[in-house]
Amino acid sequence: MSRPVLTILLLVTAVALGGNQAAGSPGPDLAGPSAGSSATQAVCTWKWKHKRVHRWIKTDGKWKRVVRYKVKKVRVCRKVNLPDPAPARLGVRAFEFGFTLSATSLDAGDTIIELNNRGEDGHDLHLVRLEGGAEMATPETAPSQTSRIRLVTSPGTYRLWCSLPTHAEKGMDTEIAVR
Repeated sequence: MSRPVLTILLLVTAVALGGNQAAGSPGPDLAGPSAGSSATQAVCTWKWKHKRVHRWIKTDGKWKRVVRYKVKKVRVCRKVNLPDPAPARLGVRAFEFGFTLSATSLDAGDTIIELNNRGEDGHDLHLVRLEGGAEMATPETAPSQTSRIRLVTSPGTYRLWCSLPTHAEKGMDTEIAVR
Protein backbone atom coordinates (compact mmCIF):
# COMPACT_ATOMS: atom_id res chain seq x y z
CA MET A 1 0.00 0.00 0.00
CA SER A 2 1.40 3.42 -0.83
CA ARG A 3 2.24 5.88 1.92
CA PRO A 4 -0.53 8.51 1.15
CA VAL A 5 -3.25 5.82 1.11
CA LEU A 6 -1.99 4.41 4.41
CA THR A 7 -1.96 7.89 5.98
CA ILE A 8 -5.53 8.54 4.87
CA LEU A 9 -6.67 5.18 6.24
CA LEU A 10 -5.03 5.94 9.59
CA LEU A 11 -6.69 9.37 9.75
CA VAL A 12 -10.12 7.95 8.89
CA THR A 13 -9.70 5.26 11.56
CA ALA A 14 -8.61 7.84 14.17
CA VAL A 15 -11.64 10.04 13.43
CA ALA A 16 -14.02 7.07 13.62
CA LEU A 17 -12.57 5.88 16.90
CA GLY A 18 -12.63 9.13 18.77
CA GLY A 19 -11.39 12.07 16.86
CA ASN A 20 -9.20 14.48 18.79
CA GLN A 21 -7.42 12.06 21.11
CA ALA A 22 -3.67 12.10 21.13
CA ALA A 23 -1.89 8.96 20.06
CA GLY A 24 -1.48 6.61 23.00
CA SER A 25 -4.01 8.44 25.20
CA PRO A 26 -6.46 6.15 26.97
CA GLY A 27 -9.53 8.01 25.76
CA PRO A 28 -12.50 9.34 27.72
CA ASP A 29 -13.43 7.80 31.06
CA LEU A 30 -17.14 7.91 30.30
CA ALA A 31 -18.09 5.62 27.46
CA GLY A 32 -21.77 6.68 27.37
CA PRO A 33 -24.86 4.48 27.56
CA SER A 34 -24.31 0.84 26.84
CA ALA A 35 -25.96 -0.72 23.82
CA GLY A 36 -27.95 -3.20 25.91
CA SER A 37 -29.68 -0.81 28.30
CA SER A 38 -30.53 2.86 28.00
CA ALA A 39 -30.84 3.26 31.76
CA THR A 40 -27.39 2.08 32.80
CA GLN A 41 -24.14 3.75 31.86
CA ALA A 42 -20.92 2.00 30.95
CA VAL A 43 -17.86 3.59 32.51
CA CYS A 44 -14.24 2.68 31.88
CA THR A 45 -12.09 1.71 34.80
CA TRP A 46 -8.51 1.82 33.66
CA LYS A 47 -6.41 -1.20 34.62
CA TRP A 48 -2.74 -1.87 34.04
CA LYS A 49 -2.05 -5.04 32.11
CA HIS A 50 1.34 -6.63 31.65
CA LYS A 51 2.12 -7.01 28.00
CA ARG A 52 2.81 -10.58 26.84
CA VAL A 53 5.85 -10.85 24.60
CA HIS A 54 6.62 -13.79 22.28
CA ARG A 55 10.22 -14.45 21.36
CA TRP A 56 11.80 -17.14 19.29
CA ILE A 57 15.18 -18.32 20.43
CA LYS A 58 17.47 -20.90 18.93
CA THR A 59 18.80 -23.52 21.33
CA ASP A 60 20.58 -26.68 20.28
CA GLY A 61 19.85 -25.91 16.64
CA LYS A 62 16.04 -25.76 17.16
CA TRP A 63 13.78 -22.73 17.28
CA LYS A 64 11.79 -22.50 20.49
CA ARG A 65 9.00 -20.05 21.32
CA VAL A 66 9.38 -18.30 24.68
CA VAL A 67 6.50 -16.31 26.20
CA ARG A 68 7.34 -13.70 28.80
CA TYR A 69 5.36 -11.08 30.66
CA LYS A 70 7.33 -7.95 30.13
CA VAL A 71 7.65 -5.25 32.78
CA LYS A 72 6.24 -2.71 30.32
CA LYS A 73 2.57 -2.21 31.17
CA VAL A 74 -0.36 -1.20 28.96
CA ARG A 75 -3.52 0.61 30.12
CA VAL A 76 -6.73 -1.20 29.22
CA CYS A 77 -10.33 -0.01 29.55
CA ARG A 78 -12.54 -2.43 31.47
CA LYS A 79 -16.20 -1.42 31.13
CA VAL A 80 -18.29 -1.37 34.29
CA ASN A 81 -22.07 -0.78 34.23
CA LEU A 82 -23.28 1.72 36.81
CA PRO A 83 -26.61 1.08 38.54
CA ASP A 84 -29.62 3.23 37.78
CA PRO A 85 -29.72 6.50 39.73
CA ALA A 86 -31.91 6.66 42.83
CA PRO A 87 -35.40 8.08 42.26
CA ALA A 88 -36.17 11.68 43.15
CA ARG A 89 -38.15 11.99 46.39
CA LEU A 90 -40.75 14.47 47.55
CA GLY A 91 -42.12 14.47 51.08
CA VAL A 92 -45.59 15.96 51.57
CA ARG A 93 -46.66 16.61 55.17
CA ALA A 94 -50.42 17.02 55.47
CA PHE A 95 -52.07 18.77 58.40
CA GLU A 96 -55.45 20.37 58.90
CA PHE A 97 -56.05 22.23 55.68
CA GLY A 98 -52.50 22.62 54.44
CA PHE A 99 -49.49 20.88 52.88
CA THR A 100 -45.79 21.33 53.58
CA LEU A 101 -43.53 20.15 50.74
CA SER A 102 -39.93 19.03 51.29
CA ALA A 103 -38.81 20.68 48.03
CA THR A 104 -39.95 23.49 45.77
CA SER A 105 -39.02 21.66 42.55
CA LEU A 106 -38.03 18.17 41.36
CA ASP A 107 -35.94 16.65 38.60
CA ALA A 108 -37.87 14.80 35.92
CA GLY A 109 -37.71 11.01 35.89
CA ASP A 110 -38.42 8.26 38.38
CA THR A 111 -40.05 9.89 41.44
CA ILE A 112 -41.41 8.76 44.80
CA ILE A 113 -43.93 11.05 46.53
CA GLU A 114 -44.66 10.24 50.17
CA LEU A 115 -47.71 11.61 52.00
CA ASN A 116 -47.17 11.89 55.75
CA ASN A 117 -50.45 12.70 57.55
CA ARG A 118 -49.73 14.79 60.66
CA GLY A 119 -53.28 16.03 61.08
CA GLU A 120 -56.21 14.80 63.16
CA ASP A 121 -58.35 13.86 60.15
CA GLY A 122 -57.72 11.48 57.27
CA HIS A 123 -56.22 12.98 54.08
CA ASP A 124 -55.31 11.78 50.61
CA LEU A 125 -53.10 13.20 47.88
CA HIS A 126 -54.08 13.56 44.24
CA LEU A 127 -51.51 14.51 41.61
CA VAL A 128 -51.95 15.62 37.99
CA ARG A 129 -49.77 17.39 35.44
CA LEU A 130 -51.38 20.72 34.47
CA GLU A 131 -50.24 20.43 30.83
CA GLY A 132 -52.16 17.17 30.53
CA GLY A 133 -51.63 13.73 31.93
CA ALA A 134 -53.14 10.99 34.02
CA GLU A 135 -54.27 11.65 37.59
CA MET A 136 -52.64 9.60 40.33
CA ALA A 137 -53.71 9.36 43.96
CA THR A 138 -52.86 7.83 47.30
CA PRO A 139 -55.58 6.12 49.29
CA GLU A 140 -57.05 7.99 52.25
CA THR A 141 -54.34 8.04 54.88
CA ALA A 142 -55.22 7.91 58.56
CA PRO A 143 -53.57 10.27 61.09
CA SER A 144 -49.90 9.44 61.84
CA GLN A 145 -49.72 7.15 58.78
CA THR A 146 -47.83 7.43 55.49
CA SER A 147 -48.55 6.38 51.91
CA ARG A 148 -46.50 6.55 48.72
CA ILE A 149 -46.89 7.08 44.98
CA ARG A 150 -44.14 6.04 42.56
CA LEU A 151 -44.31 7.50 39.07
CA VAL A 152 -42.24 8.80 36.18
CA THR A 153 -42.52 12.57 35.94
CA SER A 154 -41.89 14.74 32.92
CA PRO A 155 -41.00 18.45 32.95
CA GLY A 156 -43.91 20.75 33.72
CA THR A 157 -46.09 21.94 36.60
CA TYR A 158 -47.98 19.47 38.77
CA ARG A 159 -51.00 20.17 40.98
CA LEU A 160 -51.25 18.41 44.37
CA TRP A 161 -54.50 18.46 46.34
CA CYS A 162 -56.60 16.59 48.87
CA SER A 163 -59.83 15.35 47.30
CA LEU A 164 -61.82 14.95 50.52
CA PRO A 165 -64.86 17.28 50.73
CA THR A 166 -63.92 20.96 51.26
CA HIS A 167 -60.24 20.20 52.01
CA ALA A 168 -58.92 21.69 48.73
CA GLU A 169 -61.09 24.80 49.14
CA LYS A 170 -59.71 25.33 52.66
CA GLY A 171 -56.08 25.33 51.50
CA MET A 172 -54.98 21.75 50.75
CA ASP A 173 -54.09 22.63 47.16
CA THR A 174 -50.59 23.44 45.86
CA GLU A 175 -48.34 23.17 42.79
CA ILE A 176 -44.79 21.96 42.21
CA ALA A 177 -42.45 22.47 39.26
CA VAL A 178 -40.63 19.53 37.67
CA ARG A 179 -37.48 20.41 35.68
